[in-house]
Amino acid sequence: MDNPKASTLASAGKFLGPFLPAVVVFLVAMVWGTLASPFFLDIPVLLLHSGRYMEIGLLALAMTLVIIHGDIDLSVASNLAFSAAMLGLVYESGASIAVASVAAIAVGTTLGLFNGFLVTVVGLPSLVVTLGTLALYRGMAQIALGDQAVTGYPDGFVGADQNLVFELIPLPLTVFIVMAVLIGFLAHRTTFGFVSLMLGKNQVATMFSGLQPKMNRLIAFALSGAMAGFAAVLITARLGSTRSNLALGFELLVVTIVVLGGTDIFGGKGTIGGTVLALFAVIAVREALAIQNVNGQIQDAVIGLILVLTIAVPVAVSRLFGRVKVSRRKALLGLEKGTTQ
Repeated sequence: MDNPKASTLASAGKFLGPFLPAVVVFLVAMVWGTLASPFFLDIPVLLLHSGRYMEIGLLALAMTLVIIHGDIDLSVASNLAFSAAMLGLVYESGASIAVASVAAIAVGTTLGLFNGFLVTVVGLPSLVVTLGTLALYRGMAQIALGDQAVTGYPDGFVGADQNLVFELIPLPLTVFIVMAVLIGFLAHRTTFGFVSLMLGKNQVATMFSGLQPKMNRLIAFALSGAMAGFAAVLITARLGSTRSNLALGFELLVVTIVVLGGTDIFGGKGTIGGTVLALFAVIAVREALAIQNVNGQIQDAVIGLILVLTIAVPVAVSRLFGRVKVSRRKALLGLEKGTTQ
């Protein structure tokens, strides 16, 4: 007869398994930050500071879809920079900030589609394509703006990240929550999401199933580009200026968040909920380090270490358990042979 408690624990373990690394990182960071400063757990302050990470969160939501397919988009931060550059130039040309913002999102989507075209139609590996466009799009932003910065945005646009919804939740966090719900629905409640998981697990089988894997992958890259454009609008409103070096290093944070949230770097597994949880875990880590005046380079090193451990530890554990199982089987076979002789 099954043990109900054991069954419940097993079910809970199976549910929490993909999210466990993010939960552990979040709890450790929160405890560490609280010990470092009694003001760390000031919720209104934490919520307000979260606004600076929501651009990264938007990129991570779309990146989750891309990686679930078995692809990757390393150009998201460079795409953001060029989209922001286009926002600035369109606004300087005399257009309204609304038109400039739409232009930024359209440019980001177009660059994402270009990545998707090279991957799905031409058949190039996504790692190679987006590594190339990482440099290409950043160079395009540099050519567009040079060493100059675009400033002078309208007052209602600059500082919009300080606006509070329900007098508590910052506007960027509200935007992120809405996008997380929409992309979560797309990923987990539609045919698109089902095909995405199937494609990540076995591209060949999916191609012979009568589904449209190329279109799925193209849409994922387009969404990644659209989120880069959307993030370009948010970061411009937050900073009040546009430079070609915007979002440098965001690629590391985005990939770390997605993988920490339980998405398999090789595709076929992942959830938007896990990505959301991992985002707040990374925010907790960065804020805990910042409150102790740890410089940005060391913060990046810590994030890099988290990424490596998130990928390496599950692989090491699975191999260890695999060896243990093999050893047990060999021992059982040896016992069986001994009893039959």
